[in-house]
Amino acid sequence: MKSMLILFSLLITFQVSAQNFDNYTDFVKSQKRASIQGHRISYIDHGEGTPIVLMHGIPTSSWMYRKLIPLLAQNGFRVIAPDLLGMGSSQKIKEKAKLLVPYQAKVMHELLVDHLQLKNWIQVVHDFGGPVIWEMLKFNDFNLDYLVVLDTFLFEEGWNHGLNTFSKLLINTATTKPLRKVFYTQAIKSMLFKPDQTQHLSDLLEGYVTPLLQGASYTYKTLYFSVKQLTDELPRYQQNLSSRPQIPSTIIWGKHDKFLSSEKQLKKISLHLGTLPENILILQKGKHLITEDAPGQIVEEILKCCKSL
Repeated sequence: MKSMLILFSLLITFQVSAQNFDNYTDFVKSQKRASIQGHRISYIDHGEGTPIVLMHGIPTSSWMYRKLIPLLAQNGFRVIAPDLLGMGSSQKIKEKAKLLVPYQAKVMHELLVDHLQLKNWIQVVHDFGGPVIWEMLKFNDFNLDYLVVLDTFLFEEGWNHGLNTFSKLLINTATTKPLRKVFYTQAIKSMLFKPDQTQHLSDLLEGYVTPLLQGASYTYKTLYFSVKQLTDELPRYQQNLSSRPQIPSTIIWGKHDKFLSSEKQLKKISLHLGTLPENILILQKGKHLITEDAPGQIVEEILKCCKSL
């Protein structure tokens, strides 16, 4: 009963507080800018209190967290949600080496530790945002107080990336100028549990697709086509996590995520992190973009484990 009351309260608050983030143009206006490694990086910095960093993956941006940001801020968190280099409204570049995970981690480290002066925080990761943080753990000048894992990867098992010669050719064709808007629109819809029942679907899709049409498509393809290199790095990322004192963690996963299996990837990650069974939530009505499918449940879980930190 108590859990239901918390969730009901969150959903009421969400209806009021998230209005400013429904429109992508207004969302971008609410972002701050910093020059990091000579590149313009956009990020949300909203609220006061315990820092919580929300790291997105591909082909998304901090827009994917717009429903969580006001709720977390109202509950005593300083919410920081950056756009990776080449994604969202951060600067678009075509230097391949600077778009890959090692350099992205360097940029995010400088933003968070040097520019924003964070020394410890709660970390939320999704998709490729996980490897960016796993890479960042090689730096020893910050600590994670808590880790919230949303559909990301740390192992090969259960990571159904589907990259091969045919899919690479298909994506290169589908992302040409005449086809890319339709391709990305359908790709985002395929990551939602029931897109046809999603409120404000056209606004939602605009926030994801617009950056891709403005240059983030190149970043998406660069990262996606680097799967082999990233796979080779996974053992090192596992070691990075193992070398740190055990970070308390919560795992929230979409049961119907076709890219990242809850049966394989989630189980491997939970064992590696030592996540307690009571801190693992599988969303029965969730696919890959669970921040769209179940924002209230995700915030409720974060408050349950991190409110007192």
